[in-house]
Amino acid sequence: MKNKLLVLAVSATLALSMVACGGSSDTKVIESDNTQAAGSSDSADAASGYVFTYNGQQIPVDADAAPIVEALGEPQEYFESPSCAADGIGKLYTYSDFEIQTYPDGDKDLILYVLLRTDNVATAEGIDLSSSRDDIIAAYGEPTTEATGAMTYEKDGVSLVFIFDGDSLISIEYDSPQNK
Repeated sequence: MKNKLLVLAVSATLALSMVACGGSSDTKVIESDNTQAAGSSDSADAASGYVFTYNGQQIPVDADAAPIVEALGEPQEYFESPSCAADGIGKLYTYSDFEIQTYPDGDKDLILYVLLRTDNVATAEGIDLSSSRDDIIAAYGEPTTEATGAMTYEKDGVSLVFIFDGDSLISIEYDSPQNK
């Protein structure tokens, strides 16, 4: 349990570093080519690839975050800082079981990634943080790419990343193509 808490703390710190401007080599630069689905008040319009759903609310990457955040209600924590990638503010919404990172795109904030933080939530295929590598392969097949500690699946430009510490699955992340 201590290892999971430590990993979650490190993950949160890394996520915050992605929002803040500080010249860190960990900062991810987002380039907008305006060809991505910008989302709409109906987040399902932007849904392609892998999509996380929470209490019936779809949360696709690259969708307009405003209606989704409004539907989810008040986050446990909220953090923002000037974006290094574009004019505007990058925002991190932390809920009890997951977090949402946004990036600015004109007058909207789009979802950059969704990170599953606990085993109280799962992918549409039933994978949660208590799942094993074999469970993931049974649900998704062989990964698109695999590196030490990570299995990545690609679908319609969206990445679904499973991150391990040894044999323990410690996070699941839905990534926008902008988060590469």
